Amino acid sequence: MSAGGGLLTAPRNPAQADGAPRRARVLSLARADARRYARHPLFLLPCAVLLISLVVQLVQHSGGGTNPMVSTMTTAFLLGVFGFVVAHRLTTSLLRSPELAGTVPVSRQERTLALCVACLVPFAVGTLCAGLMIVTAMIWPPDGEPSSLPVVWFGDYPAVDVIAILLAMGPLATLGGPLLGVAVARWAPFRGSALLGVVALVVVTAIPASDSRGSGWRLASPWPVLFDERIGDHGQVVSTSIVTSIVPLWALGWVGCLCGLAVVAALLRDPEHRRPLLLTGGALAAAALGCFVLAVT
Repeated sequence: MSAGGGLLTAPRNPAQADGAPRRARVLSLARADARRYARHPLFLLPCAVLLISLVVQLVQHSGGGTNPMVSTMTTAFLLGVFGFVVAHRLTTSLLRSPELAGTVPVSRQERTLALCVACLVPFAVGTLCAGLMIVTAMIWPPDGEPSSLPVVWFGDYPAVDVIAILLAMGPLATLGGPLLGVAVARWAPFRGSALLGVVALVVVTAIPASDSRGSGWRLASPWPVLFDERIGDHGQVVSTSIVTSIVPLWALGWVGCLCGLAVVAALLRDPEHRRPLLLTGGALAAAALGCFVLAVT
């Protein structure tokens, strides 16, 4: 552990670390980074907001209402956007830590990989939120107004489509935001890059998502909105529907590939293992392109 309570960089015995497998070193670092991530105020605050929202939902005996997928948007924003900042700050603090030449047995690339693994912390919380959405919706089933109107949930739409939307807009968004934060911090570690990155992330996400025609253009966003709302006479949401121009399962593959590309981009900042990383990145880019084409055709 660093003097300021920062990143755990190595076991106490450097000789043991030199002989330790690379995977064991990365996992050891990842556990330390996961603890740092879980204790960060900008992670704890969104978790508190989500917990309060859940308590209110339980007290009011409300499930998803007429728009059960709206909770995924809240989760994605709180854990994805704030997660970008958390991961960026953790990464830059790693880069600013003094290099103990000859005594630090891990490379920056291994440290970066460990930070990417630590991003599974918000992903786990996002997955838990998705599970709780399903549980509360089972207790208080969502329904349209009137009930003859459909909502984007099990029963009204195919289960595979509902699960794909739930995962793409929820857990994967909570993973992709922090992973992008690590990548931006590795390539642009200057002060203010976190703010610029957040603004760019929100703008790039919001412009395609705001497409009211429900076209495939929405998939240009790293966080595509895969459902539409139907507004009633008094401005309330009366029902929701899946965007007909996008296949949810392939959209899930698109978002997953983007998460993988963020990891590759972060690791490519260092010269080690450049060839296998480029090959992996090329394969992920091809898979992302394939998912995109299949999703909108």
